[in-house]
Amino acid sequence: MRQLSLAIFIAIVSLIVQAEQRFSTAGFYELPGTGREAYSMNQAWRFIKGDPQDNPCLMDFDDSHWEVVSVPHGLEYLPVEASGCANYQGPAWYRKHFIPADSLKGKQLFLHFEGIMGKSDIYVNGKLLKKHYGGYLPAIVDITDVLVPGQDNVIAVRADNSDDPTYPVGKPQNMLDFTYLGGIYRDCWATNITRCSCVR
Repeated sequence: MRQLSLAIFIAIVSLIVQAEQRFSTAGFYELPGTGREAYSMNQAWRFIKGDPQDNPCLMDFDDSHWEVVSVPHGLEYLPVEASGCANYQGPAWYRKHFIPADSLKGKQLFLHFEGIMGKSDIYVNGKLLKKHYGGYLPAIVDITDVLVPGQDNVIAVRADNSDDPTYPVGKPQNMLDFTYLGGIYRDCWATNITRCSCVR
């Protein structure tokens, strides 16, 4: 009986792990027959709190001394009873180097950030491609024209969770009975679809 229970437990855990590999927490996944492929971009980001003196969005910026993290990522660990004003508020930077496959040439390419808390600026290869306000909706960036398959490419994200009335929750942290954190706190994906030359 014990062995049967253990076998069932292992089977359930392995199904959960497989599901987590194919599906994101927000339900983002490949759909068969659509031509869309999805690649996890969660691993191996460089991270630092604050604004460095030099410009981290540039390709040749040296981020080798930054902490290596995976997303989803929070800016810090807080006690369970943390509420407004207990957490860090301000800018934080993330950078990721990656080499896209040559097979992506001729395809339309996107970055899909499921959640970046607060205000975010998203750069690819030194170019600002999107400013996004609000941490509860995804930020989707078309990177087709700036990505260089077969070579080193750099994504740089500036996230800022400072008080701002222009996006939810809209109130300063010291007026809240909960803490909203910061950073790239949900999954990040790269997706591609074959370019369509048809006219509808």
